[in-house]
Amino acid sequence: MAVGLMLASLSVLGILSGFVFAIVFAVLYLQGSVSLGLMIGLTVLFNFVMLFLSPIISDFMYKWIYRVKFYTLDELSDKSYIKKLKSICDKYKIKYPRIGIIDDLNPTAFTYGSTRNNARIVYTKGLTHFLSDDEVASVLAHEAGHVIHRDFIVMTIAATLLQVIYELYIFSRMSLRSKGGSSKDKTKGIWLIVAIVSYVFYVIGTYVVLFLSRLREYYADEFSAKEMGNSDLLSSALIKIAYGIVQVPDSEKTARLLNSTRSLGIFDVKSANDTGLTFLNTNKKKSLLEKALLFDIVNPWAGLLELKSTHPLIGKRIRRLSKVFKSSEFNFDKIIKETKVNFGKLWSNFFSDIFVAYLPRVVFIVGLGAIIFNRFVGFLPWMYFPLIVAGIYFLISLVKVNYMYPMKKFIGMNTLELMGDLYASPVRGKPVMLDGKVIGRGIPGLIVSEDMMYQDSTGIIYLNYESKIPFIGNLMFAFSKLEKLKGVESKVDGWFLRGATHHIELQQYKSSSSKFSGSVRFWSLVGVVFSSVLLAVIGFLI
Repeated sequence: MAVGLMLASLSVLGILSGFVFAIVFAVLYLQGSVSLGLMIGLTVLFNFVMLFLSPIISDFMYKWIYRVKFYTLDELSDKSYIKKLKSICDKYKIKYPRIGIIDDLNPTAFTYGSTRNNARIVYTKGLTHFLSDDEVASVLAHEAGHVIHRDFIVMTIAATLLQVIYELYIFSRMSLRSKGGSSKDKTKGIWLIVAIVSYVFYVIGTYVVLFLSRLREYYADEFSAKEMGNSDLLSSALIKIAYGIVQVPDSEKTARLLNSTRSLGIFDVKSANDTGLTFLNTNKKKSLLEKALLFDIVNPWAGLLELKSTHPLIGKRIRRLSKVFKSSEFNFDKIIKETKVNFGKLWSNFFSDIFVAYLPRVVFIVGLGAIIFNRFVGFLPWMYFPLIVAGIYFLISLVKVNYMYPMKKFIGMNTLELMGDLYASPVRGKPVMLDGKVIGRGIPGLIVSEDMMYQDSTGIIYLNYESKIPFIGNLMFAFSKLEKLKGVESKVDGWFLRGATHHIELQQYKSSSSKFSGSVRFWSLVGVVFSSVLLAVIGFLI
């Protein structure tokens, strides 16, 4: 295992262990409890029993639900990528993993097990359909990297510690409730502190575990590049996997497979559509693709949104891979220089976005505090103060709506230009107009999907539609209208937003035979009015 990965793993496990022992120490200070100790003991025991039983259980589930078929080494020995996997196993003196193949064209691969010597590597037929043999070998080498780095064990320990922290929070909260309204019990305040600290540690721990998961993906990528002697193979494979997921029509079985293996797989399926569409829209040209993926690397929003992901953003993975060996295919540093990225503008936009996005919430909370304070101090007549606070909140929230969905002139652009916009934001909407046609539903195969995939001359983009009648209106649109829009030349106005994914919030659709409006801005304004009234009502009740 790489020294950096080992240190990071030990650091994360150390942090989580520290959280656990800090809370346990507080509990012991309150004389402890057998039920608490038993609860923690059973949690640890259960998780480690499941660690060793999970391969057997998973084998059964994958055979039953996905019809996975396991093969021996001899049965696949004629495949070059299997030979490469065998040579890696021999090099690191580990037992050859069981190979499972799923008859599904969506390209994906994942590994599971409990030790180095009982691992399973499973992949779909889509992997060999969309990727070259060398690219398949790079993917299998990535999965072998997880096995050799003992990721099963490290992640199980991390998840167990996180579970214990949460159970300590539940236990302390229950103990606090058992004290009732008694103010004489001196331990009540301590239990309250334990409950708050436990929950804070749990939230922090969740992000720490996600960080460890992303870091281990980086090291598995690096392992693959070094074993293959080429970093471009895995980079190309990652993009083709995303492209393949977009190309293959979804079914209920396929969606279940991709989502159930999301944290195990080589690629986070939630970001696959965005990367796949980017690859498709750039006509597979590397220079355009690099520029489109540059958002992942330079935009501050990308890093913030990545915090909740089990996998790193694809642009960051490819850039890091390109530095393992000198890449002949990808050179993001060169693109950054050629593009003349204005980092000052990126960060000023980011802080403006954060300010506008979260200021209404801050005002709501501070406003409630001010109302409570005024109730006792009596600075202003009570009947006017809640209205003043609600009015301030209303105006600030209105600014946010106009920031996200400005009623300015919708400027004609194309999909490729939008994907290359490094200064885009998930908060600051850009009014755009596209010429093209609807080519399908936002979620292929799902007849209740009211959202659309829209194609212009340069590519495809996701179009979000909201009806003025919540839920029912969306369903009626999905069932009765959407199919009639397919293939019809049209114009759409909307607001382009981009975070980890990119899409357009529909304002208006126009064609020779149809015209209708989306209501995302309308519902945002309704939300502002409702929240303002709610704040005023709460204020009067206080």
